[in-house]
Amino acid sequence: MSTSFRISCLVPDLPTPSQVAPFLEEMHANRWYSNFGPIVTRFEAEMLRFLERENGASGCFVGTFSSATTALELALKAMQLTTDAKVLVPALTFPATALAVMNVGLTPVLADVDPDTWELTPEIAKAAMQEYACSAVIPVAAFGRPVESEPWVAFQKETGIPVLMDVAAALGQQQIDKELSYCFSLHATKPFGVGEGGLLVSGDENLVLRSRSLSNFGFQGTAGVVQQAGTNAKFGEYYAAVGLVQAQRWEEVMDRRREVLDHYAQGLGKLGNLVRLQKGTGEFIPAVFPIHVDGRAEAMVERLHGAGVQTRRWYLPPLYEHPALAHLKTIGNKAGEPLPVCNELKKSLVGLPFHAFLSKQDISEICDIVAGEFV
Repeated sequence: MSTSFRISCLVPDLPTPSQVAPFLEEMHANRWYSNFGPIVTRFEAEMLRFLERENGASGCFVGTFSSATTALELALKAMQLTTDAKVLVPALTFPATALAVMNVGLTPVLADVDPDTWELTPEIAKAAMQEYACSAVIPVAAFGRPVESEPWVAFQKETGIPVLMDVAAALGQQQIDKELSYCFSLHATKPFGVGEGGLLVSGDENLVLRSRSLSNFGFQGTAGVVQQAGTNAKFGEYYAAVGLVQAQRWEEVMDRRREVLDHYAQGLGKLGNLVRLQKGTGEFIPAVFPIHVDGRAEAMVERLHGAGVQTRRWYLPPLYEHPALAHLKTIGNKAGEPLPVCNELKKSLVGLPFHAFLSKQDISEICDIVAGEFV
């Protein structure tokens, strides 16, 4: 939590120590703290039940990892793409999406996003691949907006190009199709946060097992033999203990977040088209809360900060403006301008505070400050 703002942008909503304590006592009695212990095993089984109940994950398998980034990396590695493979990713995403591709020796290619959902779509991907061939695609659940699975299943069947979903912020809301593979984040700032961790969910059991092996240096079986060079990206018992409690708290967590979203809808709704939300907001509850203010982002940030309200500009600048990523190829440039939708969004998106500890008065004040920019 920030100490320099009256109203913080993000505040984690994790279990209390007393709620987690019974699992910690069990862990202490087991003397088993890592290396696929019994609490991790129980958490994986619980997450499969959770995803079947919440997101239709029938016929799927679940693996745990140290983060969503390592889940992405090891799933890509387990896919065994050729070393010269290009992977299409949206330019509007957290840098980890592209970094995961680079960290396993592959090359990201950057595409534009839809102007309403702010996500990569199959149509954009098809157009991009007519210009530049890619061996895989990573759509992203931007800001926690669930990605529609069916169109990507159709894309995968039609093109033969594998699709790996980076749905880091959409756990509990992302509908799952067993034909695709999904990577989720369990970071403390996510709605289903445990501190650190990630999930790989897929109908491809072999992909999950290979990725799991790679998270344990590449060991397979009990002989202690490395079959493919991996790393140490295992999920620990401590975080699994928190996760078991979070699964029990899920409805409570989401009820509070729904209430915050409803208060925002009431306050910002008075501004009409001056403030635009990501398409579908309300049908889902976002992980974070960006608003579109039509080119006024910098002025809006200055106004909110001046009033003691913390903001964030998630996913910005676009990937092609990060020095470490500026060399990557962009597909979909127009009139010499890099990726026009991303270029417009970088001038227009501002992340407002969004967490369970905001009061109705906090939200009303934030909405009044936003409205003041248009007076």
